[in-house]
Formats: sequence, C-alpha cells, structure tokens
Amino acid sequence: MNPQTYCNDKVLRAGSSLYYSLRFIPSSQREALIALHALFIELSDVVEECHEPHLAQLKLDWWRNELAALAQGTAKHPVCLALSQPIERYQLPLHYFEELLDGIADNVHQPRYATFAQLETYCKRTAGILQLLCTATLGYQHESTLKYAEQLGIALQLSYFLRNLHKHLQQGRVYIPQTELAQFVVSEEALFNGQFSDTMQALFAFQATRIRAYFHSASKHLAKDDCITQRFGRIRTRLALATLQELETDGYQLLAHRITLTPLRKLWLTWWMR
Repeated sequence: MNPQTYCNDKVLRAGSSLYYSLRFIPSSQREALIALHALFIELSDVVEECHEPHLAQLKLDWWRNELAALAQGTAKHPVCLALSQPIERYQLPLHYFEELLDGIADNVHQPRYATFAQLETYCKRTAGILQLLCTATLGYQHESTLKYAEQLGIALQLSYFLRNLHKHLQQGRVYIPQTELAQFVVSEEALFNGQFSDTMQALFAFQATRIRAYFHSASKHLAKDDCITQRFGRIRTRLALATLQELETDGYQLLAHRITLTPLRKLWLTWWMR
C-alpha cells in the first residue's frame, strides 16, 4: 500500500462530512489535506484508544521522533511519507506539526477541563493548528484568513466533542468544562449513567450556541478574496451547522444516539458550495 492510499483509507470514510468536503478540491491539494487529516487522526487516536497514559505517552514520543525525521527527510511512516511533498510544495511551517503534537500530548493526562478557557486552548492547539495547515495548503491572500482558520478549527473540534459526547464518556473523558456542569447543575454521574434531564438539555444547547458563535466568528474573519480558495472550510462549516440544527431538532438526545446527516443531504449541501 502506497502512502497516499494509506491516508485515503484512514480519512475517506464513505459518507463522512470530510469525504464530501474534499470532493471539489483540486487533486494535489486534496491529497495534501487528506495526509494532514490522516496525521491528525493518527495522533488523536493515540489518546482516545490508549487507556494507559504511560503507553499513550510512549506512542506520542515515537511520533515526535518520526516528525523530527520528517523534517530531515528520513521519516518511514506512510502518513509522514505522504506529507513530505506537500510540506515542500506548500511551504508548510514545520513548527505547526510540533505544536499540534504538543497540544494532543497535553490531553493524555487531562480527561477533564476545569474551565472553557482551558478547553478552548486545547482546541486551538490541535484542530486550530490543523486548520492553519489546511489554510496554508489551499492558499490565502489576507492575514485575517489565518484568524478564520483558528476560529474554524475551534468550532469544528467543539462540534466533534458535542456530537461524540457518548463515545468520549465511554472512554472516561468529559469535554464539557467542569464550571459549566456546575452552572447547569448537571453531575458527571448523570452523564455517565445516561440520566437525561431538562437541565442537561439546556447544557447541551448552551454548547451548541457557543459553537455557532465560533463558526460565525470564523466567517467574519475570512477575507472576501479568499472565499473561493477556502471553500473546503466553508463546506465543512455548512455541514457542521446543518448537523447542529439536527441535534437541536432532536432535543439534544446525545446520550441516546448519534445524529448524522444523510449522504444525499451532505451531497446537496456540498454541491451548492462547489
């Protein structure tokens, strides 16, 4: 299996929002974006799948050495091999990869976040960095578009946390700030036991409102001249906002099932952004 095929298999799950977001991106850029997301998934999976922090840290240390090898042109992992050409072609800053790994490594020993400021910092250092790399790959003319990328990354990561709340609870992780659990009088025990209530519904609605605000902030910072080159992020925004609307319509039953858009609806939403 060649490196790009490995990345495709890692990222392009048929019917996923990412799959549809990439459909109308030029092939060379699409392959670069797939490789970037494959790296993000590889690193994130270390935290989500390794229940022993010591083992997770060892794996991330291995990735740190592999990313150093990538900078030296001696990397061996398929994802890093797939990234070597895009890094050179699009002049992707190598320090972004180090920051991404540092951000994900911080999550190994932190299954809880006391405040939203702490959770926002995590999102900024992970998905925010990923979107900065995607934005650099796609090209931009205005510095404000970098702020767009950061805000978009935070919004997408928070959306992921909300949609996958039940899965993360099964992993013993809570991506809702402790201060907000207290504010809405929702206990962790109620979350883990699936004891849905009106106060829990209000808590989830509060999260969704904040996510929408981040998407709105991202859009405000996207320079008009960069709208076409950055349509990948704009498609992801449209799909994420549609999913949030479905969560609201469903009454935020996040502990009962996972809401996704149908493939036909995703294709329809994507088609009009091509």
